[in-house]
Amino acid sequence: MLYTLCSQLHTEVSGVPFKVSDSFINENQVVAVLSGGTEAQFVELVREKKIDLKRPVYLQVSGYSNSLAAALEILSFIRQREGIGKIMQHAKDTIFPDVNETDSLTRHPLEKVLHGDKKIRLGVIGAPSDWLIASSVNYKDVLKQMNAELVDVPITEVTALGEVDPGMKGAEAIYECLKTIIAKYQLDGITIRCFDLLKTVKNTGCIAVSKLNDEGIPASCESDIPMLLTMVACKKLTGEPGFMVNPARIQQDGQMLMAHCTIPLKMTNKHEYTTHFESGIGVAIHGELPTGDYTLVKLSGDMKRLLAVNVTLTKCQYEKNMCRTQVWIQSTPIVSQYFLTSPIANHHLLIRGHHADKFWRE
Repeated sequence: MLYTLCSQLHTEVSGVPFKVSDSFINENQVVAVLSGGTEAQFVELVREKKIDLKRPVYLQVSGYSNSLAAALEILSFIRQREGIGKIMQHAKDTIFPDVNETDSLTRHPLEKVLHGDKKIRLGVIGAPSDWLIASSVNYKDVLKQMNAELVDVPITEVTALGEVDPGMKGAEAIYECLKTIIAKYQLDGITIRCFDLLKTVKNTGCIAVSKLNDEGIPASCESDIPMLLTMVACKKLTGEPGFMVNPARIQQDGQMLMAHCTIPLKMTNKHEYTTHFESGIGVAIHGELPTGDYTLVKLSGDMKRLLAVNVTLTKCQYEKNMCRTQVWIQSTPIVSQYFLTSPIANHHLLIRGHHADKFWRE
């Protein structure tokens, strides 16, 4: 059976990216993930018992429209429930590799990565986006493991702004609102359910998130709490701000395209302002980063798995049908295999310099 998933946010999607044989579809569970924001649709298929997680699930993706990013979150959801999933980037991509090959890449974090001597307060402004189906956390565990208190803040404290200017003036108003919230709740970092702003405030949180990270205040999009915790750990160990990325294309040789609509400007050597990708409104950032040494990091929501690998940023690009800041990184084939078989959800963090050893050595 073939199921297709597509979000209403994406109007540029044309259809299933490639054909597979009728016999393959008849014999297998195939899900064409056409765009981002579709993960909750997959959960619904499972609830309706149209998808059986006891059987292998093939996730067909394209290199556009956050298709791969959504598939990574879905694959993580499947594996968290001890199911088997496979990302298909090509019609003949049907062989299930051994996921044990990637086990050495992710380990249980050292105490120094998790625990901080000083208790911190992290704001969760609005519930996590509906598509973050594999990125939940336990607030009590976060307090115990990371000495970080998660503070829920109603998204209405931002949407109460009402419709703002569609350009930079409106983006700055959102930033000022978040600064007020940070002061009010005495927060050391935030994550915000930013997509709610598109229909209410009619602008984005991209500039606000960028500026906060530049100021040393960890800030993540989409109320992604594991990503915020990853930012906190990276700041503590390296002092570096991070670029929260969606994997967009993954090649078997370790080359990967990463993209998102916001980035700390301190990480760029050149930038320009454009519109937000999915909505086409507001202000987002197309940044170009210097080539060279970077580290790719991700902490799982249960804080039991950590990825920290040194990579090389090789070039920047710009295509209209994906998030605005786009970079190619070179890693190793085993890192590509990690993403395609056993990723820690979707979002990962890219920081400047080679710092992997700092996460693994006492």
